[in-house]
Amino acid sequence: MPFNRVDGDFIEIRPRFKLKTVLSKEQVLNNLLSGLSEDRTVLGKTVIDVFYLDIPKVAQKYWSPELRASVEKNEAEDGSIIRVVIGPRYKVWVLFIFLYTFLGLVCLFGGMYGMAQWNLGIESLWIYCFPIMLVLIATLYVVAKLGQRATRDEMLHLTSYLYHHIQDEELERIG
Repeated sequence: MPFNRVDGDFIEIRPRFKLKTVLSKEQVLNNLLSGLSEDRTVLGKTVIDVFYLDIPKVAQKYWSPELRASVEKNEAEDGSIIRVVIGPRYKVWVLFIFLYTFLGLVCLFGGMYGMAQWNLGIESLWIYCFPIMLVLIATLYVVAKLGQRATRDEMLHLTSYLYHHIQDEELERIG
């Protein structure tokens, strides 16, 4: 499911893109924060030069996304570069990374042990570890994509808030 991009990458779990604006990073952050008082459908906060945007707690689901926009000064010309990442909240993201790592390590070491046993002529159930773990990793990926599809409207809403509240007529997407 390519998100907000014509040439999107199907593998992408956490969509990302960059925006270029003529506004300074202070102006961008102030515009985004001032929009929060008008729009009660989102929650936001700024930590240093990073703006976090969430769905309100009462409307959040397990898969609800979080938008993280880091604003930095454009060194090549006047204005700012905004790097945006939209993905699951960090608790969900860390859980998935932990599961991918765990399954990958069990696949690697269990598969190696099973292959060593098989090469020695010893029958071992560890030989099935490799294909079983690959199926579980693929299943985990499909679950993540289904969660992403279930919250696509929320992702679009957060992105829409970002575009509308930066308040720059010359806002340009560069990546």
